[in-house]
Amino acid sequence: MARRSIPMIEIDEVLFRWQQRHTQAEISRSLGQSRQTVRKYLRLALAAGLTRDGGDAQRTQVLAAVRAQLATSSGDAAEGEAQQILAPHTQQIEAWLGEDDMTMKQVWRLLRERDVAASYASVKRFIHHHFPLDPTRVTVRLETPPGRQAQVDFGQVHASVGGARRRLWVFVMSLSYSRHRFIRFVERQDLATWIDCHVRAFEFFGGVPETVLLDNLRAGVARPDLYDPTINRAYGELERHYGFVADPARVATPQHKGKVERLMPVVRQQLVAGRDYPDVPELNTKALLWCRDAVGSQPHGTTQEAPLVRFERDEKSALLPLPATAFVSPDWAEAKVHPDHHVVFQRSFYSVPTRYVGKQVLVRATHRLVEIFHNDALIKTHTRATRRGTWCTDEGDYPPSAQAHLFAHPQYCRSKAADLGTHVGQMVDTILADHALRNLRKAQAVLRFGDKYGATRLDGACQYLLAFDTTEIRRLKRVLEKGVPSLYQPEPETTPVQPSQQTLAFLHPPESFAAAGEGHP
Repeated sequence: MARRSIPMIEIDEVLFRWQQRHTQAEISRSLGQSRQTVRKYLRLALAAGLTRDGGDAQRTQVLAAVRAQLATSSGDAAEGEAQQILAPHTQQIEAWLGEDDMTMKQVWRLLRERDVAASYASVKRFIHHHFPLDPTRVTVRLETPPGRQAQVDFGQVHASVGGARRRLWVFVMSLSYSRHRFIRFVERQDLATWIDCHVRAFEFFGGVPETVLLDNLRAGVARPDLYDPTINRAYGELERHYGFVADPARVATPQHKGKVERLMPVVRQQLVAGRDYPDVPELNTKALLWCRDAVGSQPHGTTQEAPLVRFERDEKSALLPLPATAFVSPDWAEAKVHPDHHVVFQRSFYSVPTRYVGKQVLVRATHRLVEIFHNDALIKTHTRATRRGTWCTDEGDYPPSAQAHLFAHPQYCRSKAADLGTHVGQMVDTILADHALRNLRKAQAVLRFGDKYGATRLDGACQYLLAFDTTEIRRLKRVLEKGVPSLYQPEPETTPVQPSQQTLAFLHPPESFAAAGEGHP
């Protein structure tokens, strides 16, 4: 049986978007129609006089001409009594068909609610007769044994959350045998979310299917290919940890995973349409309840059994067991080894041996470690930096000549600084303590000030700056030029002055100061 390709309201949307300078590919992807279908209606509209700069009035006239041409080409068909009953409702049926995720079965239900006495078969014939149809397609249904396969997909929805319309993504995993589902609404479609949704789905089912049939989403497939697809490295680690096999579908062939694709409109109809949720966590709580108690307990149209019953009876025991340890999701990135022997990863710096300078490497990071690979071989491991701008350097990665420079020159600077004064030595030691090679020039600058200003003046300036716990060269230069502030000048040492003999002659002995009469009867 044929099905309609696109109702009049969507044809109008095609024409409107074309006037808005959208390409045919963008229109096709946005409306979910093939490029051939979009091209067909644009060809009819252009023949009827549609232009890019035409307004709503022109588009309305063109749409009427397209409608008339399609009605003429559809041929005359005999209509019975049921068709005559449905004729007065043509505009309403057309409007319904223009709604998202509408089906002919739903149109029939809505007509019954309006007391229109027509069978489902009559409604289908009426729709096929009055609206454009695609050629009949032949498909082959593939069924899998319990535990063999799950199908996953990411779809976009517009849900009412907190009284406002928000764009969300919905992750769906459906077990192909039982049709039992896991659904989660998320705010982004990135790698971390993709992996987290898989982990939650496996925990929801209490096991892992043998294969996971997925779209060619970049979070899962780094390079799509019909025969040799390249799985994203982090997703590949998830695959090995849980023991399943990732099976990417053919590019732009959604019918190859129809069990999960067909579920997307059902999610929009039954969980999103006409409902408002206080927040996304509440929406996810309702989604899991819906998976278990609503759609999970209703007979499926193909299996004629409730998915949850079929899952508990046949499939749950066929799933692979969950691993004993939790999965730690890694971050992967490509990096180049710079001449300073370091790679940059998330704005921190990690050293590698000299022979890899100038080469491309792969960086794998967890919350604790950073591992660096070259040609799939591990070449270096570092503890992950906790702050941006941190230098994680193994000085053994430098060549022998650089190591000699690293260790010999700082020792010379420390010795020379100690000769210039105690405080000069303290300042140079403080400068070289962080990273001797990187701060060597700074230490050498301090020593050059001794040649220009003298050891005594330099030592005083260093004493002053160390009191404020700073080693900045520009401050040291300013103090040397202007001098140490008098407030911080050390007090000069004084020696006691001995009185002369003449002065001692006029001094009274201590007993002369005794009170009168003291010591006399």
